Amino acid sequence: MVSFSGGSCKLFKSHGVGKGMQIDEYSSDGNPGGMKKRLTLIMPSIGRKPAQKYISTWQMEPLVLAVLASLTPDDWEITIQDDRVEPVDASIEADLVGITTETYTARRAYQIAAKYRKRGIPVVMGGYHPTLWPDEVEKYADAIVVGPAEGIWEQVLTDAAAGCLKKRYDGPQDFPWKGIFPKREVYAGKNYLPLALVEFSRGCSHHCSFCSITSFTRGRHYFRPPEEVAEEIRRTGQKIVFLIDDNIAANPTAVLDLCRALKPLNIKWVTQISVEAAADPELIGAMASSGCVGVLIGFESLRSDLLCSLNKNSNESIELYERALAQLKKNNVCVYATFLFGIDGDDISSFPKTLEFANKHKFFLVAFNHLVPFPGTALYAKLEAQGRMVSPAWWLEEKFGFGQVPFKPMMLPPEQLAEMCREYRQKFYSLRSIVRRGLAPQTNMQNLSTLLLFLTQNYYGRREVNEKFGIPLGFPEDNHLLEDLNQP
Repeated sequence: MVSFSGGSCKLFKSHGVGKGMQIDEYSSDGNPGGMKKRLTLIMPSIGRKPAQKYISTWQMEPLVLAVLASLTPDDWEITIQDDRVEPVDASIEADLVGITTETYTARRAYQIAAKYRKRGIPVVMGGYHPTLWPDEVEKYADAIVVGPAEGIWEQVLTDAAAGCLKKRYDGPQDFPWKGIFPKREVYAGKNYLPLALVEFSRGCSHHCSFCSITSFTRGRHYFRPPEEVAEEIRRTGQKIVFLIDDNIAANPTAVLDLCRALKPLNIKWVTQISVEAAADPELIGAMASSGCVGVLIGFESLRSDLLCSLNKNSNESIELYERALAQLKKNNVCVYATFLFGIDGDDISSFPKTLEFANKHKFFLVAFNHLVPFPGTALYAKLEAQGRMVSPAWWLEEKFGFGQVPFKPMMLPPEQLAEMCREYRQKFYSLRSIVRRGLAPQTNMQNLSTLLLFLTQNYYGRREVNEKFGIPLGFPEDNHLLEDLNQP
């Protein structure tokens, strides 16, 4: 395969461009006779059980691929492959492959990369995992992008075209985030859920020890011009939008400007927000009047003392939770609540108490998750130093499955914690709970369309409790690809 280490320059091998292509047919910049170079962008899945259908709720637009496509010069021909909705075809011709990689998708990303690299096609990886754990990822890719791709991606492509890929590219820590509109034409022919994914801001001002977002952005928060976000939404033609911001209200003034820009669009939108921001009457009122119908909130725990141990001091009390939920209910905003179990000092009584809290407030959806030590976070460093990791690189373990606990909790064994999270998800999505929560006139049953969406999403939530649990990381039939790479 082509070597790109050490900054040495070599032209693409002939089979990376087309059968029968000879080296002397290339122009001086590596482009044969002006022919467009071929870029394949890939969104890997977590994995899949044998003969399992694709998970419906994971089939949302891969926004990152559309952003990369918009940053790509016109002399590249772009193909996207989404492993979450259809099998990746590693036999198609390409000059360069880009794979966005998170920790849960890393094993699958490495499997896909191995197929292309065996054919001599260079692979670039970027995203959270390469940024937070670069030394590992470098072993499975020809080049990696550390940090945001904006401001560095065009250089990666220039080097690739000249056969001079570096092993590592560092994206800018700060950049003028404007004038970038995702190239959504790349979604053509894909069967994605009928909502548009749009990004207004990136990062979070909090420093929670378990959060990979904080580690990735180093505690910074930056946002796009509100008028550009409104224009992007207008171009999508969609009336249902998911603003995927990690914490949209980290800058409340900017969100108020965004709401003014969104109000004329007459859309419905959902997003993620912190508890303290949700308790702000002016902010929630403005969001609701501009079309916000739902928010995801990471409550994490009902005990503020436990959250302080994770440096999540913003969730200061149950009283704050109640004020926030009262504001959301008053403005007819539905809530997707997430909770964490397995925090040091926690005990099993937190499960029934949390379920009671969730049912009392008739949440639209809930996730009962166990704590996950992602590499590169303060939590991971702490647990590794204490010798409490079941496996330091749990995301690479062939026998590790989605929903398993990769560390040793103080409250109970890892297997029992995983099973209790699954058990309480099942209780929340029981038919009795769904009916009771559906009868919430200000939120889940405020109109017929909201009620139908509530019933549909809770049906999927009920069905996917067991569908998702135990999904192997990567495809079992491709495990041999990683074994081959690890041979001495």
